Amino acid sequence: MLTELGYSLLGFVLAIGILIIVHEFGHYIVAKWLGVKVLRFSVGFGKPLWVHRSGADQTEYVLAAVPLGGYVKMLDETEGEVAPEERARAFNRQRLWRRMAIVLAGPAFNFLFAILAYWVVFQVGIPGIKPVIGQVIPGSPAAVGGLRVGDEILSINGSPIKSLGQDRLYLFQKALSHARLPMTVRTPHGRIRQLSLNLSSVKAASLSDGRLSKALGFSGWQPPLVPRVGAVFPHMPAAAAGLRAGDLITRIDGAPVTSWLAVARTVRHNAGKPLDFMLRRHGRTQQLIIVPKAIKVKGRIIGEIGAAMRIEPLPSSLRVTVRLGPLAAARAAVRNTWLMTRLTVEMLGKMILLQVSPRSISGPITIAQYAGYSVQIGFSSFLMFLGVVSISLGVLNLMPVPLLDGGHIFFYILEGLKGGPVSERVIGWGQRIGVTLLLGLMVLAFYNDLTRILG
Repeated sequence: MLTELGYSLLGFVLAIGILIIVHEFGHYIVAKWLGVKVLRFSVGFGKPLWVHRSGADQTEYVLAAVPLGGYVKMLDETEGEVAPEERARAFNRQRLWRRMAIVLAGPAFNFLFAILAYWVVFQVGIPGIKPVIGQVIPGSPAAVGGLRVGDEILSINGSPIKSLGQDRLYLFQKALSHARLPMTVRTPHGRIRQLSLNLSSVKAASLSDGRLSKALGFSGWQPPLVPRVGAVFPHMPAAAAGLRAGDLITRIDGAPVTSWLAVARTVRHNAGKPLDFMLRRHGRTQQLIIVPKAIKVKGRIIGEIGAAMRIEPLPSSLRVTVRLGPLAAARAAVRNTWLMTRLTVEMLGKMILLQVSPRSISGPITIAQYAGYSVQIGFSSFLMFLGVVSISLGVLNLMPVPLLDGGHIFFYILEGLKGGPVSERVIGWGQRIGVTLLLGLMVLAFYNDLTRILG
C-alpha cells in the first residue's frame, strides 16, 4: 500500500512527466512540420539517464535526471557551427512567423491537452452533489438576493445545473467581474423562483484561496454532524477511558450534545479537566470520565481526546453524475478551458496590482499533494487535475518574461517592429532579468508551500 507521500510522489512524477511531454511535443512537431531540424527532445534537465536516436535526422530522445522541465534543441547558428548544406533548416534562419509558430506551439498544446482532458472527463461523468442549498450566510450576496436553505438551483444564467460544482468556473468569473448572477431555483414546496445575486461586494482577495462558497454566501447540503464516534485512536484519553467506535454522545457534563462540533468545542476548551460523557451504546446508556490531553497548537493550549466523528453517507437522492455526449462534452471542454484561462490571467493581473495576496501561488510541494489526492480519487479526478495544471503552465509560459516562451515572443514582436533582430546585449540583459524573476517566483512558491505545511 502506498503512503500519502508515495501517492504525492507518484502523482507529481506522472503529472509533470505528462505535461512536459505535451508542451515540448508542441514545439517539436511544429518545428518538424516547418522543416526545422530537431537535434534533441529532452524530458528533464541534467545528466541523461536514457538516450535513444531515431529518424532521418537521428534526433536524440532523452530522459534526464531532473524532471522539472524539458526542452527541444533545434539546429541553430547562434548555438554552434552549422554545415552550409543544412543552414536552411536552422531555426535562426526561419522567417519570423515560423519562429513564432514554433515557440507558441508549446503553450498551445497545453491548452489543447486541457480541452482533450475535459472532453474525456465530461463523457466519463463527474460525480457530484445535487444543487440543494444547505447554508446561506446572513448578509451575503446569496442572502440579499433571496436564496434560502432548501432551495434547489435549476439554472444559472439560463444554463441548466445538475451538480453544485458544475458551473464553478463561471461563478468565479462572475464574482471577479462583480456582475449580477441570474439564477432559477425551486423551493422545497416546488415553487419556481427567479433570483439575481449582486456580486459587486465580492472582493478578489476572498477568492484567491478558492473560498467561492464563502464569498457568495451559500453552500450545498451536507450530512448532519451527528455526535457519533467513527474512530478511537490508541494511547489517547478516549481509548483509555473506554470510548468505542459507534458510540453516540448525548451529554457532556450534563449539557445536551446535538452535533460533533459541540463535542469538539467542549473538548478543546477543557484541556486537562475531567469531563463527564453520557452516551448510547447498543441501546444502553453508558457514562465515561475522559480527561482531554493538553496539546499546543499555534501557541495555544487546547484539549484532545483522540476520537474522530463518523462521516454519515450522502443520501442516494442527492448524488448525481453529470455525463455529456461527445458534442456537448466538446463544447463544455472548450468553455471550461477558456474560463479557466481567463480566470488564471485575471488572478495574475490582480496579484500584480496587489489586489490578491501572492500567498495563493502554489509550488511543487502543494502541486504534489493535490496530484496525490487526485490519483487516489481516480482517473477522472487526475485527468481534471492535469487539465487545470496544463492551463496554468500554458498561461505561465506566455508571460512576457525572458527564458519563457512569452519572452521569446516579446523579442520577436520587437524584431518585427524594428525590422531586424534584437541586439545580443538586450537579449542578454533580458535573460538576466528573466532568471531573477523566475528564481524569485520559485522562492515565493516554496515559501508558500512551507508556510502551508507548517501552519
